[in-house]
Parts: sequence; structure tokens; C-alpha cells
Amino acid sequence: MKYKLICEVSFPQFDISMDVTIPYNKSIYYVCEMLNKLIIDDIMPTYKPKKNSILINKRTGEVYDMNILVHQSTIKNGTKLAFY
Repeated sequence: MKYKLICEVSFPQFDISMDVTIPYNKSIYYVCEMLNKLIIDDIMPTYKPKKNSILINKRTGEVYDMNILVHQSTIKNGTKLAFY
């Protein structure tokens, strides 16, 4: 059974990409909050999280709905995502 996915996440405002482990059974909203925390902890401690952050599939341009679970979306191992 899958519990986590490894995806490449780009943070365009910081011009950084990194591989991130994403929980399989959590919501997209949870993943966005997790990415906000990752920015604060690892990239820029003075970053102020936005309430309207979005997660986008870089290949298809699909904007993910915050209310669905990761396993209900098209996110799979190796998916390239952008976080705005």
C-alpha cells in the first residue's frame, strides 16, 4: 500500500525546485500548508504564508482543488508540481 509520493515541487517566487514527499491520504489543502511550512523552515524564515496558495501540475496546467485528497487527484510518483 502507498503512503507517500515523491514529487518535484517548484517554488517559482524563490526560483527553487526540490523533491518533496507528499502524504497519499491527506488533502491538497494539507499539502499546501505543509509546503508553506517547508518554505519557512528550509528556504526563507521570513516568508509570510498566503491563504490563497495553489498547487499546479506543471505538465498539464491543472490547478488542484483544495478539498480533494491526494489519492483522488492526478498526483503520482514523479509528478512535477508548482506551488504559488
